[in-house]
Amino acid sequence: MSDQPKDDLDLSCLRLFVADRIQPFFTRILDERRDLVRALHVIGSAVTDDFDPERSDINSMVVLREMDLEFLDLLGALCRQFRDSRIRPPTLMTPKYIERWREVSPVELLDLQQVNQLVYGEDLFADLEIDPALVRLQCKHELRNRLILLSWGYVRAAGNKRELTDLLLESVFGLVPVIRGVIYARGEDPPVAVTPLFDALAAFVGATALSFKEVYWMKLRETKMPVARVRAALKDYYRAIETLIDVVDQIDAPGP
Repeated sequence: MSDQPKDDLDLSCLRLFVADRIQPFFTRILDERRDLVRALHVIGSAVTDDFDPERSDINSMVVLREMDLEFLDLLGALCRQFRDSRIRPPTLMTPKYIERWREVSPVELLDLQQVNQLVYGEDLFADLEIDPALVRLQCKHELRNRLILLSWGYVRAAGNKRELTDLLLESVFGLVPVIRGVIYARGEDPPVAVTPLFDALAAFVGATALSFKEVYWMKLRETKMPVARVRAALKDYYRAIETLIDVVDQIDAPGP
């Protein structure tokens, strides 16, 4: 979703709802510190078909030439001022951070590369090479951590509906980038929007993908369910993660 370098703020690529809210925020940043800003991006659901004007926040990324603590003071004041516009504090990056993330956080870096729209400056993510092997290792680590936390949390909740629900919804947070990472590690191009992403997942995990989809939409729509259904959803979700870990383990497995 990248573009050629943009010398001026160009929001024509965004849906009108998002453009109207982010325009004054970005304009203030450029008016105050254009000299420091290398690029401005809108990221996340705001640039996909998943965006819901009634529920979704607007996420962005500011790429700085270098980190400047005085800029953080400016950003804090702007985030407070534009809070009612549902603009979240931006992700901050620098060229040095991007290079470091290639090794320590390749899944997050891949997600920024895949789901962003450049609206000002130069896109440093467009031609970025991210090692699928490093993505695979992080996905494996993230998924196994989820299994551990789910088992601990399930025992600690002792059947309490609220604790079980919170456990399930906390676990699914950040899962979509991991699923994109698994697909990328398999040598495929992960879809940007969530529904096609779950469809792509189903191609190699089968009906198990429905569990991921159910829990994801449960969180997004704040769905209320009886405790028996929450327990069943949590158990299905646990097994789905186990299946996905098996898929990750097989990515580099030798052939017969």
